[in-house]
This record gives sequence, C-alpha cells and structure tokens, in this order.
Amino acid sequence: MAFNPNADQLVASFNAQFGVTFPMGWAPREAVQDYLAHPPGKMTYVPELIFLDRKRVIRGQFSGSDDFLKDQDKNIRIFAENLLKEPVSTKKTAHSAASRRKRS
Repeated sequence: MAFNPNADQLVASFNAQFGVTFPMGWAPREAVQDYLAHPPGKMTYVPELIFLDRKRVIRGQFSGSDDFLKDQDKNIRIFAENLLKEPVSTKKTAHSAASRRKRS
C-alpha cells in the first residue's frame, strides 16, 4: 500500500520499475494513518507490516525496527498460520483499533 504524496500517480511506474507481481494499491496518507490509529504528527516508518484477520480486524502491526522482523520468515509464517487456524465466520465486522495486539 503506497501512501506517499502523489501515490495514485506513482504506483504504476513503481510496479513497472521493480517488477511487482502482487496487487499494489494506494490511499491518502490521512486515510492510512486513521485506519492504523496512528497518532497525528508522529513519524510513520516504512516498512509497516499489518496482519488482518478474516473479519478485517488488525491483529498484528509491526514497524521495520520491531524485533518481529529480525526473523521475519519464521515469525510471519507462525503469525499467519495462527490466524488461519481460527474458525471461519460468515459475518464481517468493521476495523477495530481495540482488538490490536503487538507481538515481538
């Protein structure tokens, strides 16, 4: 997800330049910071790794300097596998900042 200034105009050329083979979107910075419950005025660090559950609730949120990313292959696999083990529900809920948790 690109959220830098003019991201809407830059995503296509970024994808072409770096050979991106996965869906890449963009959103205004304010919308991203609001969704992530990021305090206004606080520096945003990239990369930011977000895990959403099947109900689109943020279940994990990690910045590039977090210990979680020091062994990212292992930690991402474990985190994703744990989310996939959870029961499937047919109901979807809105984003909930209260349900966040951060693991390291």
